[in-house]
Amino acid sequence: MCRQAYPGRRPGHSETNSTTETRDYAQRRDRTGGTGSGSRESPSDDLSALRSRINIPSVVEVSRVQLVRRERSSHHITDRIDRIRKEKKVNICIQPGGDGVLMASTTPTASICTVGGNASGTTMSSEETVEVVIPLVKSITNLTFRNLSFSVPQRPNDPGSGGEDRKHLLRNISGTLKSGRLTAILGPSGAGKSTLLNILSGFRTQGVSGKILINNELVDCHKYRQLVAYMAQDVPLLGNLTVRETLHYVADLRLSKNVSYIHKTKIVNDIVTLLGLDKCSHSLARVLSGGERKRLSIGLELVSNPKIMFFDEPTSGLDSVASYQVIAYMRDLARQGRCVASVIHQPSSELLELFDDVYVVADGRCMFQGSLDELIPTLEEVGFTCPPYYNRADFVLKIASQRHGDVDSVEKLIARADTAINGFLEHDATNGEDTASVLATSRRTSAQYPICWWRQFVVLTRRTMLGTVRNITLTRFRLLGHLLFGLTIGSVFYDVGDDATKVLSNVSCLILFLMFIVFSNAMTVVLTFPLEMAVFMREHKSNYYPVSAYYWSKIIADFPLMLLGVTCFQLIVYYLTGQPNETHRVTMFWGVCALFGWLAQMYGMVAGSIFPIDVSPFVVPASIIPAVLFSGFFIRYKELLAAYRPLTYVSYFRYGFEGLAQASYGFNRTELACGEMFCYYRKTAKIMEMLQMERDRYWYDVAGLAVWISVLHVLLYASLRLRLRWNR
Repeated sequence: MCRQAYPGRRPGHSETNSTTETRDYAQRRDRTGGTGSGSRESPSDDLSALRSRINIPSVVEVSRVQLVRRERSSHHITDRIDRIRKEKKVNICIQPGGDGVLMASTTPTASICTVGGNASGTTMSSEETVEVVIPLVKSITNLTFRNLSFSVPQRPNDPGSGGEDRKHLLRNISGTLKSGRLTAILGPSGAGKSTLLNILSGFRTQGVSGKILINNELVDCHKYRQLVAYMAQDVPLLGNLTVRETLHYVADLRLSKNVSYIHKTKIVNDIVTLLGLDKCSHSLARVLSGGERKRLSIGLELVSNPKIMFFDEPTSGLDSVASYQVIAYMRDLARQGRCVASVIHQPSSELLELFDDVYVVADGRCMFQGSLDELIPTLEEVGFTCPPYYNRADFVLKIASQRHGDVDSVEKLIARADTAINGFLEHDATNGEDTASVLATSRRTSAQYPICWWRQFVVLTRRTMLGTVRNITLTRFRLLGHLLFGLTIGSVFYDVGDDATKVLSNVSCLILFLMFIVFSNAMTVVLTFPLEMAVFMREHKSNYYPVSAYYWSKIIADFPLMLLGVTCFQLIVYYLTGQPNETHRVTMFWGVCALFGWLAQMYGMVAGSIFPIDVSPFVVPASIIPAVLFSGFFIRYKELLAAYRPLTYVSYFRYGFEGLAQASYGFNRTELACGEMFCYYRKTAKIMEMLQMERDRYWYDVAGLAVWISVLHVLLYASLRLRLRWNR
């Protein structure tokens, strides 16, 4: 293969402008064996089209691929081209293009290519040319962390605690992650690898001491989140969205409002092609395989083109082929100039070869940091000799796991690594103030999010409504349940609403009415909302949107479906049970039902946000029973003990039950029909007296329900904040 040095960048020419002004080689006329060379289009003719070009690489199996890449050196390009040549079985010749770019075209293996002139004997296919743009980040981004320490409380009498009240997970650990290199973080279980990654990603900040620097400078915590992307071991996804929809919504939330829809679509298409998700791009996330979910998780972070990327065991649960593909994609990301680090658990020799650097953690301390080629020589210097044909990763893990072996040699390695790292860091002076926190305090000099709050709210509402409509539990079963149960109650209590001899049956129908509304709306939400909470927490920590935008979008998006179900149920039961056919009474009855459904949905959200999914289905019914008990149906207010009577004023079932009774029998309703000689409850005043309810208190009951709904709204917002605080 031929190699040509990379021409320098024009002075004052930014990375963004360089990318957008790259000539569109894909538009150049193909050369065939019997035709002329063809003419190249003028750069000014297609400049507008180039401004929407995406900085995401796309690898497609074709007969000729053009690679346009900006690099500070050419060896990164050749590494990528070597891999493509082996996989596609083609020869690749690198030729100087124009404006400081390299053009690499692939040809059949039998062809010959030269540098600096026309290819002699080269036969190019006439098929469509697919361009692969491999961009670089705007500048070099090196991450340095100094003396990071983190501990968690423990009981001194616990086994293995050694009498200490705190367990130290990280002990003054330091290191540097370099731009353009893929770093493997190795270590035995419990060494502190995931803890280190959580701190470096900015997801964990409380109880951490030390410093995290970007290019030897302290960075604002909000700005740091914009630079860093973190993929945990199991990234939660919205299962009712397709792969493309998931990426589109992330693009809407993370890209500036100035980015057009066509440009966003181009970004999504290139990410799908790059990560090999074409076959499943229209599949729902819940049916994806493990490897597809991992690749989609990487794609979510690629949308915003981050400079620093962290991965926590990306190969867990994957087979060898899928693992190699994922690590290969990560290596490509590092070659584009990003700083990429990954915790890897027992990698094979083939996987380990894809990494450039190794960072070994042992008992919360750094045992080795350096290139992969330096690992074995360093171990040999302190007396550890790796057997022939032995996996280097397994060998270093065996050494790091020693608790009763050659401890002195392990301590020598740790001391040697600390000396080397500290010696390297001493040459750099920190530019910035000395602060007590890991990251610099936010000054809010610029916008924290790329789009405004209203735009975030619209995007989240649209996404939530789409997911809700596709959720069988929240839509089909919920509506079907309202319709079927409405017909059942209506047929059982048929025409009891205007019969004075069936007043008690009608009162029972009212309380059953409320119980179905609260259980059907609260339980469906409490079973689905905890699953969305994991997605909310990941996206908020990744700086997608604030809590308030998600909070209001969730309330607004779920409200129409709840209102539709309650309305259908109310109308069916109301007319089948023979309630008064008066417009104002129908409206009053519907108002109480709508408020009660709203209250039940908020109740389920609050329980789902506070308790895990295996606890909340028990908490909700158990907490509803006391409210039903003090509603005034099972035992009247004056018959309660004096100590229990105040509880009736905090029972939302009392306000709902009283409101329905007022709508049915209050406001001077005429006498009920009587099919017997004497009906004691023919006059509605007698019914209200029997229930021990004051007449015309409908708006008092509405106000009581409104207060409960307001309190639940506050509790929901507070619970979202608390969940974020608990997971810092």
